Amino acid sequence: MDFLLISPPVGNVGQAVSSLPALTAFLRARGWDAHQWDLSIDSFHHFHSRSYLARCRRIVGDHGADDRLMAAADRAVGEIDAAKASLRQQGAAGRRDTWRWAFDVLRDAGVLLTAASRGRHQHDFRHFDIPGAVRGFDSLGAALEDGEANPFIGFFMEHALPRLRRRAAVAIGISITYYSQLIPAFTLARLLRLQLPGTHLILGGGYLTATASDVERIPSALLPADAIVLHDGEDALDAWLNVVVRGRGALGDVPNVCLPQNGTFRRVSPRPHHTDLATVSVPMLTMQGLDLERYLVPKYAIGLPLSRGCHWGRCAYCNISNQTLARYRRRQTEQAVADMRATMAETGSNWFDLPVDSYHPRDLWELGRAILAADLSVEWAAEVLFDAGFTDPVVADLARSGCRCLRFGLESADPVTLKAMRKPTRPEVASRVLGSCRQHGIHTGVMVIAGFPTETQVGLGRTFDFLVDHRDRIDFVGIHPYSLVPGSPMARDPGAFGIYLRPHTAVMTTSLPFTNTNPVGMQNEDLPRVIEAMKAGLRDHYPELGELWTAAIGGWMTFPACCASGG
Repeated sequence: MDFLLISPPVGNVGQAVSSLPALTAFLRARGWDAHQWDLSIDSFHHFHSRSYLARCRRIVGDHGADDRLMAAADRAVGEIDAAKASLRQQGAAGRRDTWRWAFDVLRDAGVLLTAASRGRHQHDFRHFDIPGAVRGFDSLGAALEDGEANPFIGFFMEHALPRLRRRAAVAIGISITYYSQLIPAFTLARLLRLQLPGTHLILGGGYLTATASDVERIPSALLPADAIVLHDGEDALDAWLNVVVRGRGALGDVPNVCLPQNGTFRRVSPRPHHTDLATVSVPMLTMQGLDLERYLVPKYAIGLPLSRGCHWGRCAYCNISNQTLARYRRRQTEQAVADMRATMAETGSNWFDLPVDSYHPRDLWELGRAILAADLSVEWAAEVLFDAGFTDPVVADLARSGCRCLRFGLESADPVTLKAMRKPTRPEVASRVLGSCRQHGIHTGVMVIAGFPTETQVGLGRTFDFLVDHRDRIDFVGIHPYSLVPGSPMARDPGAFGIYLRPHTAVMTTSLPFTNTNPVGMQNEDLPRVIEAMKAGLRDHYPELGELWTAAIGGWMTFPACCASGG
């Protein structure tokens, strides 16, 4: 085997990250013997098994846990298998009570896993952290070697390393998409270097790109990788494999890589290389090597990455396009339809939950009409902007093509705040688009940012009123506190937005500490209280607000809830 690409714990238990099957398919089309392993889903089932949870229950019982914790432990041990099975059952629509119970069991399992560590780590189905680990690279290094705090040392030694020895890949890649994967990924990299010293090792993924400024500071002794890929990985991996496996070319010519030098990592090229999606072979992804029955979904939703980057790309708070310097690209329509047809044949699923940053309405309309012309029976969802291009005829055709849900970044319904954000949303346009979606049977999700530095309580009140006034047109609401992210325009020029950066030593994080000097803006310390009050007021209108199955990584179940077939 030339190359094995691994998604480490702790990721999404409802869907493999799209980079895994997309990169595997790309490399195979380039002639590589490439394979994929979603180690994250294997880890989930290991730690959320009845036997492992029972072991944790014995630990907390031996240390005198109170009645409330023991009740949660008993529920987790006794009901975990049934809870996982229920999320896989066919017929998604109308099963909210069952989902609520299942996610409550998963939550109790997380309480038990965390309690059994006696404060050494926090662990649940969508999260892993060791308190204090990212204070600096020294503390991170200590966490990677602490067998009491880091359960993945034992898990990898017992379950991953034997399999990796048998597979005997010449090169291994580890893709980090979420913060929760950071410590497990670095732990695995260190064990690979010790146990399989002759194997070439490369790391990449969206999370490393989002923390690019820290990547170049990572001590190579802490992360003994041969290279780190930032931004798009297709051409970079192909070129890197040609060098390390076939001895062709030079490492200095590999795009998008950082190489170890003088104890840290150095970028080979200062500007990112972007993959031209039109040059990627059909199909653009393969699920071979993934056991789709292990994911907690009634039917697997294929994450077909048909566009990258944001076609707007100017929002002040965002680093999707600014930090990655990513231009908006999309798959050619005829190729996208061929991709859909091929993956339907391979998987037997006709669900497509597109992992896109934003899809231009013109391009999405073209895709919808092509699906109709090809007579494909699919159900799909995507993330989009409240763009005026979503006219009623466009939305009607999207619905006819199988669109079941569109997710919108509203962020605010206050024109003053939107202008400060450099967000193109207009409340009157958002209202019209939401109404059109409701008329044509497309479910909607709306995301809001609370606490933008110049946002006033009055401005946030306008957003609250918009959500209440449009409760008959919005199905799912997510409210997120503002955070200052590296690479965003606000991080590059904080003074222009009335904020200044505070000193910090934390590493590999996507939130920078700052102080807000805007006299009318909300302060960071007030945000939790403000957001909770906002949620409390909205729950009368959105009873599912805050439910685990509608929030964050757990929100993968919102798509099945929108599908007519229900799995």
